[in-house]
Amino acid sequence: MLRALVEYWQLKLLALFLAIALWFFVGSAERTEIALALPIEYVGLEGPLTLDGPRRDMVDVQLQATRWAAERVSPATVRVRVDVSGLREGDNVVHIVPDAIQTPAGVRVTRVAPAWTTVHATRAATRTVQVVPQVLGRPAADHVVGPVVVEPTTVQIKGPRTTIEARTAVETLPVDVSGLRGPVTQTVGLALPDSVYPVDRRTVSVTVEIRPTTALEPRAAGPRR
Repeated sequence: MLRALVEYWQLKLLALFLAIALWFFVGSAERTEIALALPIEYVGLEGPLTLDGPRRDMVDVQLQATRWAAERVSPATVRVRVDVSGLREGDNVVHIVPDAIQTPAGVRVTRVAPAWTTVHATRAATRTVQVVPQVLGRPAADHVVGPVVVEPTTVQIKGPRTTIEARTAVETLPVDVSGLRGPVTQTVGLALPDSVYPVDRRTVSVTVEIRPTTALEPRAAGPRR
C-alpha cells in the first residue's frame, strides 16, 4: 500500500501543482461586475487653503472583481480619496481618476461617474474652541442629570477664515440618557458645520452623572432638645 502511494511521486506532485494552478487561473479569469455608490473623501487639506461651499459628496463606481475577491468588496473596503492639496484659491475642477480609488486585491476600477467635480478653495484659519457637551432624553423616574464632564475641554478646528473667526465653541453629538439610573461615559463626535473639520481629534469623551432625586433633597432637621 505504501509503495503504491510513493510510486511515481514526482508525477503526482506535478499533477497536484497543475490542479492548484488551474484553480487559481479559473478563479482569476471569472470576474464579477459590481456597482457601488461611494462617498468622496477629500484629502490633502493640510496647507493654507480649505474647501468652502457645496461640493459633490458621492460618486458611482463600477468594479470588476475576481471570484475570490468579490466577497470582500463593500463600501467599507473601497474608498474614493481625492487629493486636493494642489488647489488654487477660487473654483477648481478636480478629476476623479481610477487611481484615486482604493480597492482590495483582485478588484479593478472600470468606470467612475461622474469623473470630475468642482470645488471652491478659500483661505483657511485654525482656532482652538471650547467643547460644549449635549445631553438628550430624560433619565429614569426619580433620577436627574448631574454634572456633565467633557474631555478634552477644547479642540482645534480648521475651516474658511470667515467661519472660524466667528466661532468660539463647538457642540458634541448628543449623549442619550433616556431611562438611565447611573452615570454614563461615551465617546462621541463633534457637530461641525460644513467646511469645518477637526485638526487634532475627531471625538471627545463625555461623562454624564445620573443621580436619584432623593440624594439631592436636604435632610429634615431633627427635633431640638
